[in-house]
Formats: sequence, C-alpha cells, structure tokens
Amino acid sequence: MKHILPLILLGAFFYSAPIFAQQVDEPGPHAVGWRDISFRDSHYGRGRVEGRIYYPAVSHGENQVADPSQGPFPLTGFMHGYIEPASDYDELCTHIASWGFVVMSNDTETGLLFVSMQSEAKDTRALMQWVEDQSQSSSSWLDGMTDNHPWSASGHSMGGGALSYLVNYESRVRTIVMLEPYQGSLLGGSSNGFNAFQSYDGNALIIGADEDLTNNYNSVVRPWFEQADNSRRRVWALLHGGDHFGSTDADIHALWGFGSLDGDEQHLAHRRLVLGFLLAEIKGEQNCYYDFTQTQHISLEGDTKAPPLWSFIDPSNSAQLILGSFGTPAWRLRIAGSMSTGSLNTIYGELGLDQSSMQIARDHVLGSSGWDEINVPIQPSWSGLTLYFQALSNHGTNGALSEITEVTIP
Repeated sequence: MKHILPLILLGAFFYSAPIFAQQVDEPGPHAVGWRDISFRDSHYGRGRVEGRIYYPAVSHGENQVADPSQGPFPLTGFMHGYIEPASDYDELCTHIASWGFVVMSNDTETGLLFVSMQSEAKDTRALMQWVEDQSQSSSSWLDGMTDNHPWSASGHSMGGGALSYLVNYESRVRTIVMLEPYQGSLLGGSSNGFNAFQSYDGNALIIGADEDLTNNYNSVVRPWFEQADNSRRRVWALLHGGDHFGSTDADIHALWGFGSLDGDEQHLAHRRLVLGFLLAEIKGEQNCYYDFTQTQHISLEGDTKAPPLWSFIDPSNSAQLILGSFGTPAWRLRIAGSMSTGSLNTIYGELGLDQSSMQIARDHVLGSSGWDEINVPIQPSWSGLTLYFQALSNHGTNGALSEITEVTIP
C-alpha cells in the first residue's frame, strides 16, 4: 500500500470540543409520542405480547398522533432488566425516539419468577415485527413510520444478555447495545446465547460500570465484548463511578443506584453512547463517534473489520479539522485526504481518493484502545474546496478501507 499513499504528515494527536450545535445527550428535533400496546402475535406463536412504543409525533405525550412526514424511521428494540417494566426506561427510549427512531420497548417477562432471556428475545422479535406490519397498513396509526430498514436493539442487564438470543433468532438485527449485560445460569441461562454470540457479525457496543455490584464489569460484562470477536465493529465502554442502574429513569436510579458518580451524569453518558452508536451505525452519521471520545468518565476500546471515519471543522477553532477513527489495537492506521475522488481497486477495498492530490494526514500504529484522533491545520489554499478523506486500518494484507467522508471548507 506504500506505493498508493504518498507520505506527507499533516497533524498531531489532539482532542477538542463537541462538534454538534445540538448535543446528542440533549433532546433531538422530534416531538415524541408513546403508547402501551398489547396484541396476539400472528407470526411466531408468542401468544399475547405487550410493549411500550415511542415514536416521532406531532406533539409530545401519551397516545399522540404519529408524524411520518420525515420518515420512514429506523426501528430499534429495547429489552428491560430483571423485574423492571418498560416504564423504567422512559427517559432513555424517549431520547432515542426524539432523534428519529421508532423504539419498541418490551414489556413482557417482568415477573419475579419463571422469566427468561430467551422468551424476552422472542417477544421482542414479535413486537418489532408488529411495528413493521402496522407501518405497512394504511388503516394503522403507524402507517409509514418504518419501512424494513435494518433493525437494531438495546438491552439492560437481563435484556442485555437476551440480545445474544435475539441476534440468533432474528438476522435483521445488525446493531446492538448491551447495557451492563447479565451472564450466568439464571433467567433461562446465558450459556447457549454466549456461545453463539461468537458468530455474530454485526455491530456491538458493550457498556460496563466499574461500581456495578449486580453484574461485575470484569467477570460478567467484559466477556461479552471479548466473545464478539467476529463482529463487524465492537466497542467496549467502561463508565467509571457507574453502578448497575445508570440507564434507568431518575426515580428508579434514586431507589437503587449507589455509584459514586451522580445519577444524572451516569444517564447522560448512557444517552450519548447508546444514541451515538445507533446514529453512527444505523444512520451512517459516523461523526457521532467523536462524542464517544468527549464523554466524561468513560474509557474506550475498539476493534473493527471496517474502520469508521469522522471528519469535520472544529467548531471551537475554525482554522483546523478533526479527523478520527478506530481499529484493531496494534494495527496500522492511515488517514488520507484529497481534493477530489478517484477509484482504484486494492486488496483492502476501493480507494476512493484522487491519487494525484492525495496526502497522508495520519500514519500511526494504534495503541491498546484502538482509538485515534488528529488535528489538521486548514491551509488558506483550501478555501472554498471540498476535501475528501478515507482511512485504512491494516496488519499486513489483512485490513480494510473506510467509507469516503467529505468536508467543505468555507
């Protein structure tokens, strides 16, 4: 690859301020309605299933009219923790929906006894299919809200462990977020789901908390990240000072939370990570990965077969660009830019930059976290131009090129 990429180093390692005028931990542009639903499953034999659905609406509140005018929207599922109803996660699910998602939150398997991760996963699949069916019906209040986009799902504790079964039952689920996930012999047992999880080839974010006394981050939660070594992208995020209930509503956390980090700060971190991952992987807004590096009290590790790339003008300093990516630790990362696009087939995929104007912005061996960002000074000659960027993460002949990103210089 050296003969393809001329070596001109432009910048040094740098972190800076958030990139969005509207932060991803703040409410999104959509008003959010919510409804409790109950129906008899006609696809998978699950009998009567129940859930709570959150969706972009004409105004905020219960049973408000859905607003498909900017849809259809991606469908994402949510699975609760042990004995916790869907209502314990109203704040997080409402937040996700406000950014242009339809969120189908499971409200089955909430009892004290005889509940299982397997049943929660099966019911969640039935709930999500119901949403897709209703969105295709002109007589339904959900008409036009979703349209068979790739699915995603998140889950807390028991629901986090249940994700390992959901991705096995339902191939449409391509992106998942495990929030302090359970692993063990209770709740139907996780061993079959855990073993099968090694085959999962979608995207996975696993969040642990270092003061979690329910699911120890090192012995219970971290193994899910290590098991996901066949995934397209996997991210490990450890919340320092966090407890087991950082994703729950404020009133629930006030009852059960005990971490040294304030509950509001814990919930903020969960909102940034969960929503940022969904926006990056489902909506292709990879600049949201920058929010990961700017989230306080978090340590990160990444690994990927397909390196992401974020690129933008630093809003706190208009004289510089911020470029970032993550890849497999100890692999070589290069980020290059050019004045126009091109096309060249390589062993790593298609190089989409113009070779005649291409310059290397970063040539670096990734550290133990796998994450890297740089600051690139904007040259006066770039004014009025659109610059194109692409990353390569490789170890010898193993590796891949990122998608092309572009930045227009005022």
